[in-house]
Amino acid sequence: MKIKFFIYRYNSQKKEKLKYDSFDVPYNKGMTVLDVITYIYKHLDPTLAFRYECRQGICGTCGVMLNKKPVLSCSTQINPTLETQMIEPLANFPVEKDLIVNLEPILKKYERIKPYLDKIHKVIITKKKSNESKAFRKCIECGNCIAGVPELEKTLKGCMDPMSLVKIARYLTDPRDGLDRKAMAKKGGIDKYSNELGKKLSLVCPRGIPIDEAIALLKK
Repeated sequence: MKIKFFIYRYNSQKKEKLKYDSFDVPYNKGMTVLDVITYIYKHLDPTLAFRYECRQGICGTCGVMLNKKPVLSCSTQINPTLETQMIEPLANFPVEKDLIVNLEPILKKYERIKPYLDKIHKVIITKKKSNESKAFRKCIECGNCIAGVPELEKTLKGCMDPMSLVKIARYLTDPRDGLDRKAMAKKGGIDKYSNELGKKLSLVCPRGIPIDEAIALLKK
């Protein structure tokens, strides 16, 4: 059985008009999105550009849009009941080439929130207290939450992205951190994030991070 995949093609350096190329890929049980992409690269079109590293859903570099939904390509299996499917680069990021997006703009914004312990307090942390930040520490900075928010272009324009909010919540729940993280989130437009949007973001996260809880925590 073969499945037809429409793949997004674009080269920012050549300023080519974007297009979609179609490829018929033989399906194997358990096949992932990354398996499809590498098959196309190895057997059908060696010019296809894409990014991946660990193949274990940990590094966060292989994010793409599968049928308009952000996924980690290495850990997302193909649905064989769909005869045609679409693979695109992550939404809300500038595209460099094909499935590779430019992460530099978002990472520069990320630096502003100081994603590390600062003005450190020397305290003894109990296991119970440590567990408060455990869920937020799972973030691998893959950008899927950013790609899963169409509102970023309109309602949330100019606001802090959800990936940054999760990192802020991570340090807010760490008693060693001395920065006013809630004030940082307030300045970043946390109030524009609704509870409903938070739940949608939680469903998008490939690591199962409760982004809605992070938003609620920062709003308190």
